[in-house]
Amino acid sequence: MGDYAAAGVDEEREQAAFGSSMRPWLERTAVARPGVRVLAGIGSGHFASVLAVASGDGEVAIAVTTDGVGTKIEVARQVGRFETVGIDCVANNVNDLICVGADPIALVDYVALDSVDETVMGELARGMSIGAQAAGIAIVGGEIAQVASMLAPRAPGAPPVFDLVGTAIGVQAGPLLDGSAVAPGDLVVGLRSSGLHSNGYSLARRALGEEGVATHADALLEPTRIYVGAARALWAAGVEVHGMVHISGGGLLNVLRLAAPVGYVLDALPEPPAVFAAVARAGGIGPAEMYATFNMGTGLCVVVPAGADQAAIEAMGEGQVIGRVVDGPDRRVEVPALSLVGRGDNFS
Repeated sequence: MGDYAAAGVDEEREQAAFGSSMRPWLERTAVARPGVRVLAGIGSGHFASVLAVASGDGEVAIAVTTDGVGTKIEVARQVGRFETVGIDCVANNVNDLICVGADPIALVDYVALDSVDETVMGELARGMSIGAQAAGIAIVGGEIAQVASMLAPRAPGAPPVFDLVGTAIGVQAGPLLDGSAVAPGDLVVGLRSSGLHSNGYSLARRALGEEGVATHADALLEPTRIYVGAARALWAAGVEVHGMVHISGGGLLNVLRLAAPVGYVLDALPEPPAVFAAVARAGGIGPAEMYATFNMGTGLCVVVPAGADQAAIEAMGEGQVIGRVVDGPDRRVEVPALSLVGRGDNFS
């Protein structure tokens, strides 16, 4: 059992359970109905689902996705700072939308908590507002649920126990961006992350322990970067984009969510922020598990044809070429500097 599974997150079992217990039932709902077509639905592997909806004489493609903040909330609760996880809730959703070529427009939120706490709720809302302004979207509604009997008991004097989830929608800025256009010879442009973002916190917290979490609280609570502006700049500049990948849960193996049957050699990755080394050192976690769990300093990957990399970097105002696409029907990710080869959900 890997460190992440030992920390309470068994991704392989999760995927197996979804495939056998949930997917067959949910796929039955994707029946054709007048004026609506499912372009990317359950099991497609994309970062968001996409529907084509009849509008006037044509169709408009609408993307939808949902995500939460995860156990980063427990770090926020430990140190009593909640604004940044509100930003994370927005970021996790809008960053997924842009990866299918959708321009985010709105979000609704869901807060489940054991009891009302105006201070905490105000900080969450302020954070979501900051995130929404950065992404250029509107938060148009949501739900507050008081469900104390469903949540873990709260220690005396501790902040409320809660979960925070968002659902965002966007309008396709062009054709569905699913990665099927990715081809050997393409280049991978990476944009830096701001830290752990909102993934792998069960493992990070287990590795660091309560004292280590307090020591590294500033780095651990650094909000997830919002890459919507970079995507909009790419589209406005007319740069040809073959694929876009949000490096979230699953780390750099997320590039395999692109549809093309190819491989990736990531041979120019940036130096990870120091917090990753602290987690690895404290937990005795090897590179294989670190790179399959965390973003390790790269938060978004944009795959472009060879020769379009500089135009992409200039349009976005940042980024660097971190690797290339190669022939690879076995669909693997190589990180030569660390002698890592990844397939599916794991590096070895």
